Amino acid sequence: MEPLNVEHAGRTLRGVLHLPRPHDAPVPAVVLCHGFGANRMEFGNIFVKLARDLAAQGVAAYRFDFAACGESDGDFAELTVTNQVAQVGAVLEALASHRALDPDRLSLLGMSLGGLTASLAATENPVRTLALWAPAALAVEANEPDEVEYWPEIVEKGYDDLFGQPVTRRFTEDGFGIDSWTKAAAFTGPVLLAAGTEDELFPDDVIDHYREIYADRLELHLFEDLDHCFETVPARAALVDLTAEFLLRTM
Repeated sequence: MEPLNVEHAGRTLRGVLHLPRPHDAPVPAVVLCHGFGANRMEFGNIFVKLARDLAAQGVAAYRFDFAACGESDGDFAELTVTNQVAQVGAVLEALASHRALDPDRLSLLGMSLGGLTASLAATENPVRTLALWAPAALAVEANEPDEVEYWPEIVEKGYDDLFGQPVTRRFTEDGFGIDSWTKAAAFTGPVLLAAGTEDELFPDDVIDHYREIYADRLELHLFEDLDHCFETVPARAALVDLTAEFLLRTM
């Protein structure tokens, strides 16, 4: 594991690269995109576990903190989906020039808001395959800025608290202004989607949307009786295993 920072829009995005040892030829790599207000470890250090597992099997993994998260620079009040997509683009560009990595075998994985971000970034960058863990649907259920009116706290004071972080009007207007289903459908590679059946942030109609846009390119894994963060030890172990298997097979 080695530190690898990426510059974007005057801010430093801090991250670490897990490389297979030894590696004679350039290796494939996957970028891990964390969720809202999280960091490059993700819940229960699951990104660390996945990255180590992949590196042991010959695939590099890059974990980074989005701007204003973890150790990266930035103000959380400036968070938008569009900006996170741009950050992923900068990360992919940096990895494509890394001497140890194969620029033609780069993939994305995202958790929650990071999943939404990854699904959009995959349509703007040369990405081989895509893995989504409980991707956020907040910004795909409406496409009009006026939808922010349904969030009265933001209307009243300019932001709302979510997990101790400010959700601003800038964030909601940006997210609600993205036609995410149409844009995400432009990705033509293999897609893995994992979610819990009791995830209130990921209802059945959202699953149906993903089935529709990705069609036979989609591999769907539903975890019975679990919610957004795959809360049991067996479930998290299974999630790492099935994701690693998918990436190794499709990259």
